[in-house]
Amino acid sequence: MGHLTEDLTPDGPRLGGAAAFAGLLAHRFGVPTAILTAVDAAFSYLDALAGIPAFRIRSRDRTRFRNRYRPDGSREQFILSRAATIPEPEIHRAVAGLPPGSAVLYVPVADELGGSGALPRPRGRGAHAGAAPQGLIRRWDAAGQVSTRWSARARGRLAGLDFLSLSETELPEGMDLPVPLVAVTRGRHGAVLRRPGLPAVEIPASPGAEVDPTGAGDVFAAALFLELWNEAPAEDAARLAAAAAAISIESPGTEGIPTREEASARRSSQGANA
Repeated sequence: MGHLTEDLTPDGPRLGGAAAFAGLLAHRFGVPTAILTAVDAAFSYLDALAGIPAFRIRSRDRTRFRNRYRPDGSREQFILSRAATIPEPEIHRAVAGLPPGSAVLYVPVADELGGSGALPRPRGRGAHAGAAPQGLIRRWDAAGQVSTRWSARARGRLAGLDFLSLSETELPEGMDLPVPLVAVTRGRHGAVLRRPGLPAVEIPASPGAEVDPTGAGDVFAAALFLELWNEAPAEDAARLAAAAAAISIESPGTEGIPTREEASARRSSQGANA
């Protein structure tokens, strides 16, 4: 759940948004997938999501971003317009309508998830709920430049989830979050898995020939989330997710999101070369 976006790049506009990257990753991993989003009627990128039902909240506008990457890999981001909020009743209705044991990944990019209470979980044994909550903690100034700011509301919305994935620039040093597993991504330096009462585990980055880093964190989060839902050990799941993210950066936009077989082969080849 989250906004599909239009990302403005030097090569022209293209489909973006964590919902697009995560939804395509899940679809290519062979998981029946649907997206709940809000876009305008003229949004022209839905063909790229062929095979994934997109349930759309009506909006007069779409969410647009412009990203600038610095030589160190960090990002300067600007929001140029924003689609409608996804109403809280629609979120609860969508989750309640899922089959027992389903999984929901919340991937807001512009504080678009309506309401103020904890995000709902699917019902049934084996159900899983997680978030890449960057959009809950984003704020932007009059020029549209995006920054990060935590609030009690944002923390409260995440209570009761099983999993979170954030970048190290989004998570203040020493902050504890109310979930059993937090993955902290570190770009070219891999990721760290944090679990209450256990030592942190470092996951090395998987090498890739970078063409476009946009969405790599979303691919990592979605792959890790799906593997955890399928009861894979966290460290194994994270290494597969790192391989999936490495493949994704080797093509522009959403074009290079891998299948599970491709991610597994990349992971296996790196293990053999270690």
